[in-house]
Amino acid sequence: VGFGIVDQSVLIYAGDAIDATLGVSLGLPTLGAAACGQIFSDTSGVLFGGTIEALALKLGLPLPGFTEAQQRLGIVKRVSTFGSVCGVIVGCLIGMCNLFVVDLHAAERAKRAEELKTIMKTVMEDGRKVLGCARATLWIVDEEKLELWSSIAHGENQILRIPSDEKSSIAGWVYHHRELANIPDVTKDPRWCGKLGEWRPESMICAPVIVKDKVVAVIQLLDKMDEVGNIVPFDNNDEKMMKMLAGHTRIFMDPDDN
Repeated sequence: VGFGIVDQSVLIYAGDAIDATLGVSLGLPTLGAAACGQIFSDTSGVLFGGTIEALALKLGLPLPGFTEAQQRLGIVKRVSTFGSVCGVIVGCLIGMCNLFVVDLHAAERAKRAEELKTIMKTVMEDGRKVLGCARATLWIVDEEKLELWSSIAHGENQILRIPSDEKSSIAGWVYHHRELANIPDVTKDPRWCGKLGEWRPESMICAPVIVKDKVVAVIQLLDKMDEVGNIVPFDNNDEKMMKMLAGHTRIFMDPDDN
């Protein structure tokens, strides 16, 4: 019983930890994480087998007391094997109670978040290239902290955070008014809060991402360039493309569509 409890407990916790770390970063399937957990489980059985037996003796559990001749009897061997199998099964069933404690969906959520992050990077990068702009940012709405934070921000190595108040930034204004904003020159717009990180844009277009009648993100594209590299304003066609980009983003961010 003791061996079963230890074996199953180590398997569950080790497999869950591997699934939530290597499974997320390396794309290791859940079955692969369980196989790796089995390695730790078997290793612990070898390392702590003597400890479990010593603990049983300290608890005062009686030994069979068979003679050497009795131990060689077929009936004794069969009963011993049957008892060991039953003990391991009971121990494993008891060890499975750990499943009531472990968050069974944590690793799947982490994998889904990592997959969504990769998809959103691809969508934003393709959108930036199609519209021919220098940078793109996906602002995620954090209602608890009353801020917008950058899930994706080209050219930035850190997460940007700005207040979600409509007077603090153009992205904040788009979030509150739920409509697209096309600004030819942001320096002349009173809603402009200043530079984004180390970047000082000129032209900008922003659109809300609305899921179930709720703004969950804001897409922001900066500095559209012409064929020779000059910064130009975004036009009506760009606005249509921006709405399509927001629509695609909404599909990936809506859990009911995935």
